[in-house]
Amino acid sequence: MNRNKTAISINVLIWVTIFLSPILVLGLDQSLSWPRFLRGIGMPLVLLVVYYLNYLWLIPKYFIRGKRRFFGLFNIALVISLAVIVHFWFQWFSARMNLLSQEENGLAMQVFHILYYMFCLGVTITIATSIRMSIQWAKSEKEREEALNALKEAELENLRYQINPHFMLNTLNNIYALTAFDQQKAQTAIMELSKMMRHILYDNKEPSISLRNELEFIDNYINLMKLRLSSDVEIVKDFNVPKNCQATVAPLIFISLIENAFKHGISPTNKSFIHINIQATNEKIVCEIKNSNYPKTDNDHSGHGIGLKQVQRRLDLSYPGRYSWEKEIDEKTNIYKSKITLYDTQLHHH
Repeated sequence: MNRNKTAISINVLIWVTIFLSPILVLGLDQSLSWPRFLRGIGMPLVLLVVYYLNYLWLIPKYFIRGKRRFFGLFNIALVISLAVIVHFWFQWFSARMNLLSQEENGLAMQVFHILYYMFCLGVTITIATSIRMSIQWAKSEKEREEALNALKEAELENLRYQINPHFMLNTLNNIYALTAFDQQKAQTAIMELSKMMRHILYDNKEPSISLRNELEFIDNYINLMKLRLSSDVEIVKDFNVPKNCQATVAPLIFISLIENAFKHGISPTNKSFIHINIQATNEKIVCEIKNSNYPKTDNDHSGHGIGLKQVQRRLDLSYPGRYSWEKEIDEKTNIYKSKITLYDTQLHHH
């Protein structure tokens, strides 16, 4: 609304100045009379008509819609006819006031005046077209940006809905395995799962949530996974977040990495480990995971790798140009490392 008022005010100011120009250019020895004023106002009046005829009708109806041949021919005819009319308007009032010299009555000078008026009208049409097209371009860019944002939000929403069943499937499989040998642990696992369900059902709907809530969810998940592990598996978690940190993060952005660590980092026969380190500073949030590497066989299709693909896509959508993801397998030590760094100082409010 403010932009519209500003644009209207500027247009009014410009055209008032143009219409008053016959008065402003009068010499000190010249007095204002109606014939003199009407002679001077002819050209501004025609410029006004041509400007708004193009701005309000010809450009949106023909130029923008691709009917530019008609637009061009119409304006050529308009410019020529109005230039001739303005010339004779000026000549008629000048003759009445005895301001015409013999030289100005000459054919060459009359042609020059008509060409000059045509030039002024052409410049007016060019200005009207430029202004209208810049407004149209800004409007199109805004609509395109809104469409891209809507598409981005829809894709993020779809990814979040995909994470839920994928995560739940893996978690329920773990609880099912517990019921076979330890009913007490299975009951504890169900309690841990109920804590996480609230996070999934409610917090996951928001574009970003408190980092502390996300860490609480991850902690519950790790406790749930530890219930079915033997003493040969070393689980180390280190969450280093300042007490006054109010960081937010995209929900469930790290959980797929942790799931992947439990899936590929634990051997039923060999010693295994999983180290999870998450820290936040004023400049960044870092999630680093190291685990022993025991890849599943080709026959094991659990998860189908969907989790890590979702992480990549969600990082691209939620943190475009503001994240890094390093992942590698150390062949000598057979250790898998994954490190996500989110760069966004606006997430922190101390």
